[in-house]
Amino acid sequence: MSLQYWNHPAAVQHILLNEQAAIVNNLTENNMTRMWASRRIAEGDQLYVVQGITGISPPYTLLVKKFHNVNPALQVDDNVKYRCKSEMFLLASISQKNIIKVVDHIEREDAIMLVYEYPVYGSLQSWLHQPMDVDAGQHLSWPHRRGIAIGVAKGLRHLHHRCSKPFVHHNINSKNILLDVDFKAVIASFGVAQVNMAGLGQPLPITDLPPGNFGYVAPEYGMAANQLTEKVDVYSFGVVLLELVTGRVANGGGADGHLANWAWKNFDILMANQQEAFQNVVDRGIPDQARYMEEMATVFRLGVDCTTVDPKQRPSMRMAIKQLRRCRGRVPFRGLLTRYLL
Repeated sequence: MSLQYWNHPAAVQHILLNEQAAIVNNLTENNMTRMWASRRIAEGDQLYVVQGITGISPPYTLLVKKFHNVNPALQVDDNVKYRCKSEMFLLASISQKNIIKVVDHIEREDAIMLVYEYPVYGSLQSWLHQPMDVDAGQHLSWPHRRGIAIGVAKGLRHLHHRCSKPFVHHNINSKNILLDVDFKAVIASFGVAQVNMAGLGQPLPITDLPPGNFGYVAPEYGMAANQLTEKVDVYSFGVVLLELVTGRVANGGGADGHLANWAWKNFDILMANQQEAFQNVVDRGIPDQARYMEEMATVFRLGVDCTTVDPKQRPSMRMAIKQLRRCRGRVPFRGLLTRYLL
């Protein structure tokens, strides 16, 4: 990815030099947690949450990504610098409230680190599938889930439609959606994001994407890697919508298999019989379900639309946001599957 794509990237908010030293000194096993690996992340790069950093007043938590060679004995070379600066400039050029922000970068002989703001409520994945790890078993309400869906959609709409050239994230999943104290969604993990110089809807020049993020990956990654467009993000977003409604993991075991496949297979049954079948698959952890059943059915239907096999039949992120906003208490329950065109 060439850095020439961004003529005037937004300024990175630098931290003080003594704070950089504090961050480096706090990268110990006592207060850092190894995070998820980005899809196709370069071997050796690592992502950490560094908690309770001392030497900074007041102490706070940051997300730190270390870029270094596979062999830690080797010093930083041009390849390491390129990977780090590509991601830094990309994020600086697409500043938006639902996209993670770079605070600074720290250069050392053995590694370069990008420092990001870290929303303190962890990932969507932890709230949906590991609630005891986040807040004593507290479950996300439907208004919070709806707001998270809209926030992620806004971030993707910005990437696809509001940058000078569209960006494709390639790594949307519930682990890479972070939440702040107000449950605002922030998209993270841009290590494999690409700019599409050919424009919206045009194929991306990708030939070396390995399988990853099982359950979120659009089928065209395996069938037609030379025909990937921004609609791969739409597919992954659709899986997240299905997670928000059902509480199921994206790649469950057993006969159901992938969540998207299960939703497609059972859609007609779930949308029939005046919600009776559908309400049985809604996440039981959602409080006051009856009040929001029609909204949840509409979001479930949108998740199915987003995960259709044919990319051209998936909605754009602009259309997805419109549908999410319309669903709030105003959409009647119907057994019809909406189709969206480019």
